[in-house]
Amino acid sequence: PIWPKNLVPLSHAWTTGSLVTWWTYVSIVASDVGAYFAGKKFGKTKLSTISKSAGYASPNKTVEGVIGGMVCSSAISVLAALMLEWPMWYLTGSIYGVMLCIIGLVGDLTASMFKRDAGFKDSGNILPGHGGYLDRVDSYIFTAPPAYV
Repeated sequence: PIWPKNLVPLSHAWTTGSLVTWWTYVSIVASDVGAYFAGKKFGKTKLSTISKSAGYASPNKTVEGVIGGMVCSSAISVLAALMLEWPMWYLTGSIYGVMLCIIGLVGDLTASMFKRDAGFKDSGNILPGHGGYLDRVDSYIFTAPPAYV
């Protein structure tokens, strides 16, 4: 990796797998945060206009939010690809970020559908205001296998 040695403690001890896992999780969080703020600011087109099941699972999600999530996830993934010295980092990072956003959205909608069918809104109170811990990791549950490959 190309970051300064004093920026990351014990940088020689980090494996590539652990770094990709960390950057993947950061990209997923960026996708969630970007989607939330873009959806709040620009959201007009409900996701239910594209998919009725997506609208059932999470009626407040918007297409503009998904696009905002893709932009934020791709930005973080491009930075990660550059720092991890991936070939054609600008392209591979962008593709990786979009992939994480789309698959993460499927994970989020699946968890939302499970919760809706079970009749409860939040999956816990460990992280108040975030819908619970499951809402922080539901995207990663689905993105971990393709990220590993």
